[in-house]
Amino acid sequence: MIDILVATYNGERYLGAQLDSLIDQTEKDIRILIRDDGSTDRTPEMIADYARRYSEKIEAVSVSAAARGPVGNFMALTRAASADYVMYCDQDDVWYPEKAEKTRKAMAEAEQRWGSQTPILIYSNYETVDKDLTPLPVDERKNQVYRPHLAFNRLLVQNYVTGCTMMVNRALYQKATATDAEILMHDWWFALYASAFGKIVHLDEKLMAYRQHCDQCVGATDVKSFNYRLTKFKDPATRDKKNDYYRQAQAFKAHYGRDLPADQAQILNYFLAIPAKNKWGRMAALIRGKYFKSDFFRILGQFYYI
Repeated sequence: MIDILVATYNGERYLGAQLDSLIDQTEKDIRILIRDDGSTDRTPEMIADYARRYSEKIEAVSVSAAARGPVGNFMALTRAASADYVMYCDQDDVWYPEKAEKTRKAMAEAEQRWGSQTPILIYSNYETVDKDLTPLPVDERKNQVYRPHLAFNRLLVQNYVTGCTMMVNRALYQKATATDAEILMHDWWFALYASAFGKIVHLDEKLMAYRQHCDQCVGATDVKSFNYRLTKFKDPATRDKKNDYYRQAQAFKAHYGRDLPADQAQILNYFLAIPAKNKWGRMAALIRGKYFKSDFFRILGQFYYI
């Protein structure tokens, strides 16, 4: 079975279309778990209505804490999951009918190759659309597609996995646990774990419509545009983010340091030693460890804010 985890917050405008697309999946062995994070619009009523009409497929997860944000919401849903496989779903996208089925088949092939006890993450492509589902001429982060050389060291400084495209197996999601405050985003944390202890597989097919609109909580951007790069380069938050990367890496070590393979432990420890060095030492360590992001402008920013 597949548990599809839907995190919601003030999503009344698009939630119905997304839930309809989940119900229409060609893969029928699914359960849809929905957790609302304190919406003030009609989202809770919509969830209750869908759970009533499709009680055999949809289950509303009870809320035992105050608003937790996207990370906390998805991690709470992960703790409520129990299926062999888990997929993550944003409230405002639309899944194509064969998304769950094709991803499950890719997972089955991966588990046949490496075993079901191996933590495995499968992720696919998406089509970027506007609020009315019209395709947009946006490069959907081709430069962030996982490649063999974009391994554990690269994932320490940049996430290459979009959560709403991914499936993880039980061997991954039951072990990659952490408190909400320790991780930057659930998909990033799972990608780090899969890179360190298991396998990441890219399914090179567009299996969903990734909706762009002005009021979404998390979304894609044309990261290759000059305006985007200039804005990010000048934003002080870009400088400060590097501290978040180190905090997340430190949390990863606290949870899994004793179990890390020797090569991965060396990569992690060398990375965590960078902040204590002087500027030239930090630059040298960045180069030696190949802790690079995915394109020239991002790498330039790394050295500028070192």
